[in-house]
Amino acid sequence: MATQRRVDELFDAGNYKRAFFLYRNELAPLGDKYAQYMVGYMYLSGKGIDEDYVAASAWYRLAAERGTREFIAVRDQLTRNLTDEQIFRSDALYSKLRREYCDLVILLSFIKRDVSELQIKTGTRVNSRSSPILIVETRIGRVRTGFDYYSGIRDKLEDRLRLLKEVGDFQDLEIDPDHVNVHELERRVEARLSFGE
Repeated sequence: MATQRRVDELFDAGNYKRAFFLYRNELAPLGDKYAQYMVGYMYLSGKGIDEDYVAASAWYRLAAERGTREFIAVRDQLTRNLTDEQIFRSDALYSKLRREYCDLVILLSFIKRDVSELQIKTGTRVNSRSSPILIVETRIGRVRTGFDYYSGIRDKLEDRLRLLKEVGDFQDLEIDPDHVNVHELERRVEARLSFGE
């Protein structure tokens, strides 16, 4: 939220190059659909970056991924004004952007990070209420037991698996964090991305 406020202030102040950089490199990779829309808008208007209708179209398509009416409307309006050659180039760029920044890819990256974090826990009592480790989160000034820390990660992982099941329309996806098969998730996401091309 702090980055979003800062980039909006930069944009409003006319510091378009810096705003574009933050939208493109800090917020859009997190799946922030408004930031993805703003990258498209800045390409369309030539603010902070050279005007490029093809790039604008591809970013608008990515921003519209969740079905937000306003993003769909600008995407469709711009697409109607592109030539066949521009649409072909927009398709190629959109396909590339999807493989980096669509919701499925971002969710998968968070799931993989959570699984990795859970795999590095050590000690024989991590799954018990008494924990041999303490986690000090200096950024937010909190100290937690290893049990609480890893339970939080496990809960987030379960939520992300549930969301991946919904977003990817993976009806039979196992959402139990103890049974995550990362390679199977990668295969499913890749199949869904390939199907959408």
